[in-house]
Formats: sequence, structure tokens, C-alpha cells
Amino acid sequence: MKILQMLKTMITARGLEVLLLGKEVTATNDVSLGTVTHIKKELSQDKIWMVIDNLGRESLIPIEEIARVANKVTLFDDYSVFNLAAPTEA
Repeated sequence: MKILQMLKTMITARGLEVLLLGKEVTATNDVSLGTVTHIKKELSQDKIWMVIDNLGRESLIPIEEIARVANKVTLFDDYSVFNLAAPTEA
């Protein structure tokens, strides 16, 4: 059963790459947080993250924080810039 869940996570992450790569990420108050550069997946924990680049500084945002995707990605109201995960190492 664990293998099926990991496969589902991998397929979901691939679909998110197609949908999100290159899009600007904003908070609901239109503050720009950066652009989605890639999708990171942690198969062992069934987690998927967006890697956001803002002027060379990368941060992780869990995909659960996405409220809307159109020409840009909008996060939920209660998501704060201070909630950004620690920077990643490229």
C-alpha cells in the first residue's frame, strides 16, 4: 500500500510542475513572494512543496497553502510571509 501512495504523490507532483512552474506566488493582499522554480517531493512523508525564488533566495511553501491558481498562484488568507520554510540548498 505504501508503494501506491508514493506513486500517487509522484504523479501529483509531476502534474503540479506542469501547472505551477514559472508562476508568480502572491499572498491574498497581492504581495509577491517570488516565482515557482521547481517542485520538491518527500515521498517518505507524502509531502509536496513549491520552491519559490525571490531575488535568488529560495524558500519552501507547502502546496496545502494554495488557495487559487490562475495566471499566478495565490495563498490562503492566514498564510504569512513569516511562515516560509527555511531556505533550501540548490
